[in-house]
Amino acid sequence: MIKNDIIFSSLNSYQRKIIKTIHGPIVVIAAAGSGKTRVITHRIAHMIHNIGINPSNILALTFTNKAAKEMKNRISNMMDKIDFNKISLGTFHSIFSSILRKESHYLGYKSNYIIYDQKDSENVIKKILEDFNYKKTSFNPKKIRQIISQYKNNLKKKKFSNDIQNIYKCYIQRCFKAEALDFDDILLHTNYLFFHFPKILQKYQEKYKYILIDEYQDTNISQNNIIKNLSSKHRNVFVVGDDSQSIYAFRGANIANILNFHKDYKGAKIFRLEQNYRSTYHIVEASNNIISFNKNQLFKKVWTKNEKGEKIKIYLAYSEKEEARYIACSIISIQKNTKLKNKDFAILYRNNIQSHILEHALKEKKIPYKIYGYISFYQRKEIKDLLAYFRLINNPNDEESLLRIIKKKTTNKKIINLILNFSKKENKTIYHIFNYKKNYQKFLKKINKKTKNIFENLIITINDLRFKLKNTNIYIIAKKIINILEKKKKYYNYENFQYILNNISYYLDEQKKLKNNGNISLSGFLQFFSLKEEIDNEVPNNNKVSLMTIHLSKGLEFSVVFITGLEENLFPSKSSLENEFQLEEERRLFYVALTRAQKKAILTYTKYRFLWGKKIINTPSRFIQELNKKIIHKNKEKRISFPSQQDKFLNKGVKVFHSHFGIGTILNLQNQKKIAIIKFQTSGKKKILLKLAKLIIYS
Repeated sequence: MIKNDIIFSSLNSYQRKIIKTIHGPIVVIAAAGSGKTRVITHRIAHMIHNIGINPSNILALTFTNKAAKEMKNRISNMMDKIDFNKISLGTFHSIFSSILRKESHYLGYKSNYIIYDQKDSENVIKKILEDFNYKKTSFNPKKIRQIISQYKNNLKKKKFSNDIQNIYKCYIQRCFKAEALDFDDILLHTNYLFFHFPKILQKYQEKYKYILIDEYQDTNISQNNIIKNLSSKHRNVFVVGDDSQSIYAFRGANIANILNFHKDYKGAKIFRLEQNYRSTYHIVEASNNIISFNKNQLFKKVWTKNEKGEKIKIYLAYSEKEEARYIACSIISIQKNTKLKNKDFAILYRNNIQSHILEHALKEKKIPYKIYGYISFYQRKEIKDLLAYFRLINNPNDEESLLRIIKKKTTNKKIINLILNFSKKENKTIYHIFNYKKNYQKFLKKINKKTKNIFENLIITINDLRFKLKNTNIYIIAKKIINILEKKKKYYNYENFQYILNNISYYLDEQKKLKNNGNISLSGFLQFFSLKEEIDNEVPNNNKVSLMTIHLSKGLEFSVVFITGLEENLFPSKSSLENEFQLEEERRLFYVALTRAQKKAILTYTKYRFLWGKKIINTPSRFIQELNKKIIHKNKEKRISFPSQQDKFLNKGVKVFHSHFGIGTILNLQNQKKIAIIKFQTSGKKKILLKLAKLIIYS
């Protein structure tokens, strides 16, 4: 048992009140940096040890593995291991995927179904488009996958065109044949299960009498419907979120879920966490100021006891190159005057296309950095190829994985298509045809010996690994697969193989800590791995400046944040300007960017920017115009060029910014102020011909 002082000692009286309100529907509107995770974790500990609620009756849902891990660490420090392991705590997809595996026979699936990621889904759609002879220009696999995703997340309330409807029907048929679900299916099938099998719903209603949900503003219609059904009997649903941070509409998130919570759950209690523990006064005020322009929001007034700090700084650059160099030089300058490290800085942007110039400037100044959100780690060939073997061992009907392996061994598309067409005609998988080849001799004679041997050898290998798996563990099997792959390809990066081996080792160790060794099966690991997030979303832990889109920055915090490209048509984006709902989401995105900053927020924009093959004359973002002038650092910078203004501003000791050399101080002026000797912080002493230089003066 734990003591009350451990649960309540770090909480104020209002937070304690929230925690002690146990029954009925409750919504907590939690501002950025207000300590919402502390409230959720301490509430769970209080429910178990002070109220006596059975931990197995608690369901706690998050949106990221990182958030789930943080919650688990905090809760485990407050209670004994036995009680902690009884709590169902994880992401929506991990929790409901586990439920579906237990109840999969109701849906016509085996419990070892596989989970397709976005790329897998797009590949299936691509093959369908080829089969239907659709032109690639008219039907983009990525776009169609997004349409299908929205359709599922909206619980099929939208209508398709006839062509998309045909593609969708074919897509779900092929997924079913391969015994595969995509990410959206996990939620869609859970809804189907609860709707069509009331006894199953009742079973989980009795199990999960108390439901807690983090980041509720990010739920979609499908997730919200599951929660409504699960909580309808006991009505003990506790949700925490911030409508001001709802930025995932493009993924299906529905802000109406949190805005209308009090309408969906009659008699709901509403609490507000409004104290910000993260940011300075000026950053909090800037955030309040900007979000006040949104009409669709739940009222809250965020405040802080933190120091006032510096006002928001705004910098106008001539071009994106100058913008990038200014940021790089500012990082060096700030570090010279503080104890901040590279990891304390973040550069945020609206679109990935902005990162290249920023990257170049940091390289130029030899500033270590890491870009988050580029090519997914899990899409690297080493990971995808090894997982293809794993998935095929687990489920031989997984045609997507089989074809991935085959295409690494032969480029004979004609023969591959011949086999695919035959498998469709016979309504049998490729694995089945070659595993029972005696039944298909007539057809197999049409295939050349070399290609036939490739297919047959793969089936033999898979069957051999399936047999060996019965007497060993998945770590040993993984090493055998790696040996097979490395014999064929010399361009693999072994570090990526080592990464997945480490994941397997971690998974097995964690499962062995659980009762009856948990789930150490291959299908268990595949579920664990397929539901992991991109490592790009992990908290930066090395001493490098972080570069990322604002969407990726949500949930993170940095001492100094640069928000770049604050120009109309870029941020806010061009597509949002004619739609009030989308424009408000862009404003929420800016709010998220501002609230990542603890000490300094620096906003930059350019007069000209080269985008999409054109040099564009920019208008400052409306978000800059909306900021209260009282919280903006007075811009004393003056851009001067020889000769009209130099005599007025240039003197010994004046601080200047040069677009190439960075920030420096004038040591001397020569030749009637035509030449300046400037000591730059990163470039040393330089002799500058003022006729050619465009300096920015800090008066």
